[in-house]
Amino acid sequence: MKLSTHVFQRISDQGMPIISVDNPQASLELSLFGGHVLSYMPKRDNRQRLWMSPKAVMDGSKAIRGGIPVCWPWFGAAAEPALPAHGFVRDQMWQVLRVDDDNDLTRIQLQPEFSHLAGGGQLELMLELLIGEQLTVNLVTHNRQSKSLRFGGALHSYFRVKHIDQVVVDGLSGAYMDKVGNLLVEETPSPYVITQETDRIQLNAVSDVHIREAGQQTAIGFSGHDSIVVWNPWQDKSAQMGDMTTDGYQQMLCIEAAITQGIELAPGHSHTLTQIIG
Repeated sequence: MKLSTHVFQRISDQGMPIISVDNPQASLELSLFGGHVLSYMPKRDNRQRLWMSPKAVMDGSKAIRGGIPVCWPWFGAAAEPALPAHGFVRDQMWQVLRVDDDNDLTRIQLQPEFSHLAGGGQLELMLELLIGEQLTVNLVTHNRQSKSLRFGGALHSYFRVKHIDQVVVDGLSGAYMDKVGNLLVEETPSPYVITQETDRIQLNAVSDVHIREAGQQTAIGFSGHDSIVVWNPWQDKSAQMGDMTTDGYQQMLCIEAAITQGIELAPGHSHTLTQIIG
């Protein structure tokens, strides 16, 4: 089904609705299950920016491993054990609200089936994708309540790399909280390389980071965040995940625009968490 000049909808082999964008600047695929960006490739270099696990489950039975999962309205473990980690929108169907495009940019706006908090807190969520020479992902939270509400979340982006041993991350600085090391606060290393299981909440919310490798780099911009999460499961944890190959950690690195400390959103106000991929 054609949605606009450069945007089409199809059904995957596993029965999931997929939005495909192919404009003069870039191509992108988006699963309506989870509002989940699966791929993004600018045509200036035809290099895929996002990593997808070859064992990702794509039938709607669980959240998708790879791409850009949307974590909302909390990041990490839930306050109540019965609730899912990383919120409740990763395993919902989303609907397209609007599509606009021309030769320079395609804009897609979508929202999940529901976004109310337990206890009736009325937060409204919208995901906006701007697809061109770079990909801008805006996660917009509106507070429709008459009282302030607190929320968190992340754009849990999996970046494709040639090999994790070759990667240097530039731009991170200050203190980080080490989730592998019992939440000890450590100082950001320089050079920033990944040599073991890594799960860090970078507390200095810088606006730009680069993933550098021999012969290529990926620029990542952020706004609306209070931290940046850096994650690689390494070999043992990869082997324990049913939707990831044992060596999958070698070709991926998560660098995430995140709200890990929580934001208090006043009545009638909105907040935008943004990640820009160049």
